Amino acid sequence: MDARLVDEIVACLPQGRTCFNYYPERYAWLLLRHVVGDGMTVGALKQGPFAGLLQKPRVKQWLARLGSDRICTGDLIAADGDAGQLMFTLTLSQWHGTQTTRGKANLVLQLNFDRGHDQLYQRLVKPQQAGVGPFAYSSHPIHCGGRNTLAWARLDIDLDAGEVLIEEIQNDWLRKAAWALAHPGRWSPQIGGESADVLRYLHWLQARYCKVWAEAMLAAVVWFSREELGLTRLFYHSPESNVQLKKLPVHHQPPRSLYTDLPKQFCFRASGTMPRFLVGKRGKAVRNAPLYELRLERGVA
Repeated sequence: MDARLVDEIVACLPQGRTCFNYYPERYAWLLLRHVVGDGMTVGALKQGPFAGLLQKPRVKQWLARLGSDRICTGDLIAADGDAGQLMFTLTLSQWHGTQTTRGKANLVLQLNFDRGHDQLYQRLVKPQQAGVGPFAYSSHPIHCGGRNTLAWARLDIDLDAGEVLIEEIQNDWLRKAAWALAHPGRWSPQIGGESADVLRYLHWLQARYCKVWAEAMLAAVVWFSREELGLTRLFYHSPESNVQLKKLPVHHQPPRSLYTDLPKQFCFRASGTMPRFLVGKRGKAVRNAPLYELRLERGVA
């Protein structure tokens, strides 16, 4: 997408950070809210691409108590809640050129840590230098205005077609923290805390975020795309399209599960179709390396 369009999207949306609360498997409620419209029967959902969501433990237990075969948006909103929510914030940025399908700009959606994390991080790790700190890369599209970034997604958007291509979901913080945990004698000089305190932080960090960060990031993308931008068709790279369309070296591939298990978890399906902006000379490459697709039209199962 053009850098000017990225600027226009950032400018027209609320400035500052947006709260995004998350707990494990919350994505199931968010997806179901987007597709039931004015109401849909459980039987109809079971016959469609979102049937797997009905087997999620929270959803399954809720259905058993619902007492009705018809689900409405209000029912799902009322059911969506958890005392242990992580209170993330979302911010926007942009990315230019490298590792993009069209060689142009991407809109970046940043998932930033909750305040509880940042306070504990400052108290135990005691980062010694201003800037990105020991668990981030300044060359990556992270937030630099206060909150620390847990993960981000790069998006290529076509507002006219109502489509978005998810180029990448990535996380540096947990990966670098895992390395620090495995190499306690080789820490960054930016880490100023006592060893016992830093180890306490690293163990706490892994337990709190490792299992949930990827689904929280993709859930934020789905929510942002549908609710803030009004987009109904989401595309997601497969490992094969990552290589062919972005010309990524095979030995530099991101974790495969982020481009296989994660989209399938969210009911994306391998598709022979493609975003409108890829139709043409890239069409053959997409046919040889299909993208995943998710449709969020209300009332269509």
